[in-house]
Amino acid sequence: MSEARSIRDQAFGVRVTYSPKVFIPLTMLCRDRCGYCTFAQPPARLESPYLSPAQVRALAVAGARVGCHEALFTLGEAPEDRYPVAA
Repeated sequence: MSEARSIRDQAFGVRVTYSPKVFIPLTMLCRDRCGYCTFAQPPARLESPYLSPAQVRALAVAGARVGCHEALFTLGEAPEDRYPVAA
């Protein structure tokens, strides 16, 4: 294992980097029931099926204020297949 680590470190270095990003779920609806996404919700639990442009902008601005340089936009897998409100 130490030999593999040494080869890796020689090739790539030891610095770990990341890009701070703000999480922006454009919708929390999803057709799947996999449990992978902890943010997915049925329409009955949501005020609106989609974020408004103003909500998206507010999240982006809030993220920028705390040092985020990127946005991670997410949406459910084909929510329109399961929920008419998403069509």
